[in-house]
Amino acid sequence: MSRANKFVIRTYHRIPVRCVVYYLGGDFLGKGTVMNLCRNGFRVLGDHQVVPGMQLVVRLTLPDKDEPVEIQRVVVRWVRGLLFGAKVVTMSPEEEDRVGTFLSSRLRAYCASS
Repeated sequence: MSRANKFVIRTYHRIPVRCVVYYLGGDFLGKGTVMNLCRNGFRVLGDHQVVPGMQLVVRLTLPDKDEPVEIQRVVVRWVRGLLFGAKVVTMSPEEEDRVGTFLSSRLRAYCASS
């Protein structure tokens, strides 16, 4: 079985969100919407085609902050048209804390409403 078709159980939860994201790869700048987010990855509906294995630089605007989160390197894991999944490879500890704090608050709000 090829690695692309291998079933993998996630050890984390993706949180549904709607965040603006800009992604830079080689010779293009794409804009999209992050559909779900976790500490080490996200799903994007973008306006520029990417391919699996492509490395991108990302600026993610969280709904609770004006200053975007800078992610130095992500790798595209899968693609379906303009929808793609990306894995975070390099992010500063400060930015990782910002994402973690945002996700924790979203999870607490979700649990409180259930």
